Amino acid sequence: RRAVVPPRASLVDGSGGAAAAAVLLDAAVAGATGYSQASYYTSLGLFVLSVPGLWSLIKRSVKSKVVQKTFVKEEGQTMAPNQVAGEILSFFTRNNFTISDRGEVITFEGTMVPSRGQAALLTFCTCISLGSVGLVLSIAVPEGGNNWFWLMTLSPLAGVYYWTKASRKEEIKVKMILSDDGNVSEILVRGDDVQVEQMRKELKFSEKGMIYVKGIFET
Repeated sequence: RRAVVPPRASLVDGSGGAAAAAVLLDAAVAGATGYSQASYYTSLGLFVLSVPGLWSLIKRSVKSKVVQKTFVKEEGQTMAPNQVAGEILSFFTRNNFTISDRGEVITFEGTMVPSRGQAALLTFCTCISLGSVGLVLSIAVPEGGNNWFWLMTLSPLAGVYYWTKASRKEEIKVKMILSDDGNVSEILVRGDDVQVEQMRKELKFSEKGMIYVKGIFET
């Protein structure tokens, strides 16, 4: 009797052998590098697309975001024109704003100064982003080794850029709308969103059509 021996797949003969060779080669590459090539290039592509966001963040940090909002007092509270005008004037005076134009619309003008907290936050975010750049480059260009992480030392430049460019002139325009009984029904404010939001909090206004919910850290 003769035993029937099934044919063995060859690495060089036939399509089945070529497929097996490709599988073994992919496995060897994955084992040598420690990561999937497809996952790596997908992550690299997404990272390259997001890197410009860092420069956009740095540029936006020195520019004001102008918003226009309509404020009202809480339901049931009346607002006498003289009282509201005094509160608004007191707020902007404390923040080093002066009146540059009087009329139906009052214009306050002041100088925005850089914030140390904002500079520190921007430097921290830049440091993390450059660390990510170094990580990707250390994989893509292994010849550089860990030297790519020295890019993180450039992060203080973002804080310096903000500190030297953040000073700017700002205008806040305020208009009070009176109701039939002579009280203030609405207050229209247009200007930098940080100043407008600070004004809302300090003077305890509510944005028209919005319900304000306090944060967990607010008292």
